[in-house]
Amino acid sequence: MKEFEGKVAVVTGAGSGVGGGICTALARRGAALVAADIDAEAAERTAAGIADAGGRAIAVATDVCSRSSVEALARRAESELGGVDIVCNNAGVLVGGPMQEISEDDWQWLWSVNVMGVVHGCHVFAPMLIERGGGHIVNTASVGGFLSFSTLATYCTTKFAVIGFSEALQMELAERGVSVSILCPGKVHSNLDNADRLRPERFADAGGTSKELGDLGDGMDPLEVGEHVARGIETEAPYIFTHPEFKALIEERFNKVLDSFPS
Repeated sequence: MKEFEGKVAVVTGAGSGVGGGICTALARRGAALVAADIDAEAAERTAAGIADAGGRAIAVATDVCSRSSVEALARRAESELGGVDIVCNNAGVLVGGPMQEISEDDWQWLWSVNVMGVVHGCHVFAPMLIERGGGHIVNTASVGGFLSFSTLATYCTTKFAVIGFSEALQMELAERGVSVSILCPGKVHSNLDNADRLRPERFADAGGTSKELGDLGDGMDPLEVGEHVARGIETEAPYIFTHPEFKALIEERFNKVLDSFPS
């Protein structure tokens, strides 16, 4: 996808952080945006910012844990903007803490958002892209999908899952005209360290906390991440990495795996 003018992009988790940065980067290239977020006011702010800059955007309150909510998002995009060309399954949350302190609700919440949110987005939108003749999906994982970190076992488990799912999807959709990129950012200035504010009542038994990630104020500017994503879509990159300082650590991990094979 070399041109974004006239394209329609759906971005979940668009109310802040990486999602907001992706929206801005794609809008600057001429795409119309569907800014989706469980926080309706945050989604409206993102859409309003794009409109104020001369772009076209709508905001849709969306709970990616719910397939029916994602289906409603797709209907809005279809009815108001005429279809979808790019889908960024970006919504994500985090809790951390010692493994024995993480509750069942912690696990269920992260799995519902970080994994099933991506699955729902792909299940709902991939057929639309295929019918449209092609398109691009970006699934947000993390460097934590390749590297595990102490006290972030739950988060890393979900991000490993996103990578496995997305790699399989790359192979499945390649012949259908749909490209899939896996976004693997490092530390980004966002609200991920305050994800607890979004925890629904049904997952109220909190053993861990999003504060485990630490202050993200010094992370990468979300717009810079958005620029990486736009270039990744243009080049149909299978992986979109944003923080080169993790390259040596990932290389070390894979070398350790390879070295474990019998000679």
